[in-house]
Amino acid sequence: MNRSFVKTILFCFIASALITACKKEDDTENEVITTVVVQLKSTDGSIDRRFTWNDPDGDGGLPPTVEDIILARNKEYDAQVYFYDRSKSPEVNVTPEIERESDDHLLVYRINGALQLTITPTDADTKGRPFRLKTRWTTKGASTGSVLITLRHNPNKLLSNPDETGSVDAEVEFPVRIQ
Repeated sequence: MNRSFVKTILFCFIASALITACKKEDDTENEVITTVVVQLKSTDGSIDRRFTWNDPDGDGGLPPTVEDIILARNKEYDAQVYFYDRSKSPEVNVTPEIERESDDHLLVYRINGALQLTITPTDADTKGRPFRLKTRWTTKGASTGSVLITLRHNPNKLLSNPDETGSVDAEVEFPVRIQ
């Protein structure tokens, strides 16, 4: 065999091995999520409730069932969002995996309607960038609207506004009433 031919084959083999070995592990798949739970605890200890959005058959089947979130005026609530895959038996709590992969996830909240609510992050990912699994909800006067919660996968958190980057793992909307 020609020496340069052997060198070329050896070079190609080593190059392909290095490329495969250096593949980013950030290319993880999106999570399967059928149920989202928002737990709200008032900072004064008077309320600790869970509100559920559930779509066990996934997109395109029956519509999801959604609990209305009802909050008191002029209160603060510590909030945490939980994610489940109930398409498996037993169900899988996906939240710990999302927490472990906080650098690869971002929760985004959009307040709709005339809702007098402010949502403030109380956590960050391992690099100190936005994560927002835990937040503080502050209510003002009586009002109605909704909160759209989006879990983004592989967002670009280096941007000044990473909220529209990455793919969507889950997007759910809770009707909210402050009374």
